[in-house]
Amino acid sequence: MVDQRSRTRRPFYEYSPFNKRGGKLPQEVIKTRNRILDMYAEMASYDVIAEKVDVAISTVVDCIARARENDDPRVTRPFKNKKIQRAELRRRQIRQLAADGYMASEIAKRLTVSKRLVQIRLKEGTNG
Repeated sequence: MVDQRSRTRRPFYEYSPFNKRGGKLPQEVIKTRNRILDMYAEMASYDVIAEKVDVAISTVVDCIARARENDDPRVTRPFKNKKIQRAELRRRQIRQLAADGYMASEIAKRLTVSKRLVQIRLKEGTNG
């Protein structure tokens, strides 16, 4: 009788997400990495990214560290303080939505902030 395991045994590198022989990543891994880096560029924290992508936090940390080594522009953040990062992201989103023609009340609903905050941020963008 032939052993089933010996017939279907594959080399270890086929189980790895990085194929050592071909040097190529599977498409699924590439999509996950891009999603992680895009969320990181949008100022999401490690734990939020890990939860939404359904991976371990250590995977997110490794992915971002590897992207830093490769000088990926998505991992550069202008500020270290998370509050400043979020505020800057919100400013950009408000400006973008206003440029797309949304009213202050619609922007406030979309971003779940107060209408007054949106009005202040819009006024910052003008000289008046």
